Amino acid sequence: MSARTLRKWSTAMEMVMSCLCRRAEQRRRQREMGRLGRPDFGGTCSPCWVCSNDSSFWKVISAAAMDLIDAMKVEVLLSDMTLQEAELISEINNNLTQLVPLLLLTPTAIAPPLVPLPSSNVIQISNDISVHIQCIAAIVGYFKWRRVTAIYEQANAFALNYGIITLLSDALQPLDATINQHVAFPPMTTPAGNSELILDKELSKLKGNTNRVFVLVQCSLQLAIHIFHKANRMGMMTKGYAWIVSDEVASLLDSLNSSVIASMQGVIGYKTYFDETSTSYLKFSIKFQQSYGSLFPQEGTTTCANPSIFALRAYDATWATAEALANRQGDGDVTSKVVLLQNVLSSNFSGLSGNIGFKNGELAQSPTFQIINVIGKSYNQVAFWSLDIGFSRSFPGQDYATERGKRTSKNETVEIGPIYWPGGQVTVPPGWEFVTEEPLRIGVPATGAFHQFVNVSHDETQNKTVVSGFSIEVFEAALKYLPYPLPYKFIPFYGDYDQMVQQIDLKLQGLDGAVGDTNILAERCQWAGFTQPYVKSGIALVVTTIPDYTKETWMFMEVFQTKMWLLIPSFSLFIGFVVWLIENGDNPDFGTGSFSQQVGTTIWFSFTVLFFVQREALKSNLSRVVLAPWVFLVLMLTANFTAVLTSKMTVSQLVPSAKDIEVLRRENAVIGCNRRSFTCRFLVNVLHIKPENVRQIASIDDYPEAFEKGIIKGAIFVTEHANVFLAKYCHGYTITGPTFTFGGLGFAFPKDSALVGGMSVAILEAIESGEVEELEREMLSSFNCSASAAVNSDTQSLGPRPFSGLFYISGAIALMALMVTAFPLVENHCRNSILVWKAAIIARTCLWVLSLRLQSSRKSRLEPATESLPPEPNNKPDAAATPTGTATE
Repeated sequence: MSARTLRKWSTAMEMVMSCLCRRAEQRRRQREMGRLGRPDFGGTCSPCWVCSNDSSFWKVISAAAMDLIDAMKVEVLLSDMTLQEAELISEINNNLTQLVPLLLLTPTAIAPPLVPLPSSNVIQISNDISVHIQCIAAIVGYFKWRRVTAIYEQANAFALNYGIITLLSDALQPLDATINQHVAFPPMTTPAGNSELILDKELSKLKGNTNRVFVLVQCSLQLAIHIFHKANRMGMMTKGYAWIVSDEVASLLDSLNSSVIASMQGVIGYKTYFDETSTSYLKFSIKFQQSYGSLFPQEGTTTCANPSIFALRAYDATWATAEALANRQGDGDVTSKVVLLQNVLSSNFSGLSGNIGFKNGELAQSPTFQIINVIGKSYNQVAFWSLDIGFSRSFPGQDYATERGKRTSKNETVEIGPIYWPGGQVTVPPGWEFVTEEPLRIGVPATGAFHQFVNVSHDETQNKTVVSGFSIEVFEAALKYLPYPLPYKFIPFYGDYDQMVQQIDLKLQGLDGAVGDTNILAERCQWAGFTQPYVKSGIALVVTTIPDYTKETWMFMEVFQTKMWLLIPSFSLFIGFVVWLIENGDNPDFGTGSFSQQVGTTIWFSFTVLFFVQREALKSNLSRVVLAPWVFLVLMLTANFTAVLTSKMTVSQLVPSAKDIEVLRRENAVIGCNRRSFTCRFLVNVLHIKPENVRQIASIDDYPEAFEKGIIKGAIFVTEHANVFLAKYCHGYTITGPTFTFGGLGFAFPKDSALVGGMSVAILEAIESGEVEELEREMLSSFNCSASAAVNSDTQSLGPRPFSGLFYISGAIALMALMVTAFPLVENHCRNSILVWKAAIIARTCLWVLSLRLQSSRKSRLEPATESLPPEPNNKPDAAATPTGTATE
């Protein structure tokens, strides 16, 4: 681009600049930086000026300004106007703005569908607002806050306000957090009187609510200063409060004076990170401060702050514009303006604020935010946050993959801090605080069937109502774990449980909560919010018991387990065999008689030893050693057998009169339930019992009489009620059949009340400390009822484990005795076998030799007799000479 062209462009921008109203002091300090730190192109070229504007300017003289811009042939607009103001310009001169690139220096980039862009030539020099919202949600999730109040500055477009709140709500939802309330404050351009009144009114409302976490989502610095000034004056910057400010405020904290910083003590926020140690930034900062001092000498050099991220972006946007103009071909025609827009969008260089590149009309580089904490005269950096890796203690740098490799997940907890909260508090605020001018009206059931849980009585001496019981004690125990005092008073309620819970929702009788043995049901959750259950609950069937005569015949078999019945005779036979083997040689009681008689003697001895009636006398000391531990073991078995059998015969064996609810339903039996309890509906709607077979009982003491008179055959209780009933009436009743599980017993409060979460945590702490279990034990043990009958169940019979030591000792001694006795016998048997074998060999050898001699002597005697005899004549005719068939004489 020639010097003449640049000078013409710069002159036009200066004329537009001269028509603008001066901005407020803080906005002038920060947003004027693009002008104060303008780049130097060298030579005789004029500087490239930035077109800045006041937000009210376009509402008054926008048409005149656009005529001026059109007359001066302005080719680029670089402004900090809002998207709504840019849309207004587009409506005034649509043809012009479609051609002239418009660079907006907004704190956050807002893209459709939150707000429609005026035209395709709008470029936002900022990051998408969704990244900022994600950072806010990450801060809320890190400190485990469940409810926040969103504060934003009222914009002209309702869709934008609603869209920002929707973004924040969607970001909080995965973190189990919600927006408790969102409040829109008017911009400070509103008349001073009206804005002050609105601020006072809205902050007073917020102070009266229970939520104590406030987030300034979309708020100008000027409005934020007024909010914190009034909040500090109203006591909303004390212990228990938490304030979060966005980048739009946090990045400008360096420009605030000490009085404003003093009103923001304990505030946390996030600001866009940029490198403040680079050479280019240091040079720019020096030049900026010099220009600021020369332009505003009356304020002095000490009040000049370092340039913020917005100043650096304005400077980088000026560079991008200048480079786009320098690379453009042509001068002012339509084609050249299109090329100019493309040149700006294709910018890619490392600027003071970071990498300058654009995607979808906004900065492409994902930012890294510094998490800051306002303390003292300035603020402390406590952590970093980025969309890729979440929180980190140090700046992750450009290589996110390396940083991500150090951690398994971006949700991995990284300790940040220390953080000093409002009021000097060092612990994380709970996020809410109960606010009330009068004690809470807590409803308690006055007509419940089980007064052990809630008992309402009247003290005539003091003329007051006294509420006591297990549920009341649990409630009072949980209150000790609340981090704040909770004033309350009990209000007896004479309706049923459902009606009592409904009063919390309708507030017809002014109930703020309900405490008692109230079951957590899905239907009741529509009317109120329930705390964590303090005891588990379900539905159980209680019936009478009857004697069980079927098992008395073989009751003795239940004393030992099957393994024990097999082990005892087997072991006794083994001991008897070892004793027989030892006594067989010298004792006539064991060694006489045939083999079958000796086997019978051994079996009889093994059996009689079990009862200590054996007649066979032992003569070997080794036999006595073997028998001694076995006799002691038999003595232990006999004693335990006698004790267990005696216990079983002494205690009557009982069985439930009905196996389960199905048996009662088939028999068309009447079943009792507590009056004003959901169990009566459960019998009809779920268990399908006929309505005429459901009898409502008013009190726990009325059930035994109903059972004895045959009015009911069974009773349906909540499991905790069933335990109390069996503890008080432990004779003749038992629980039978399956148990139906429910949500448990809990306390009810309004759905949106913070007491639901606070009391849930307090109940868990009371349970973990053992207080609830101790209270339940005291309630059940207060009846002093001991049962003399036992209901048949899976009785624990005696097995080998309690006697395993004696079995091992006796078996080891018997085995060693067997080895000592058997080895000599085997050795003698082997020795005798060898002698017999040798004798047999010698005998057979002798017989063989003798047989040889006899054969030789016989042969010697036969040979001389054969030699003395003459030869016999051959009188037989010649067969060849005799004709066939011819007779011979």
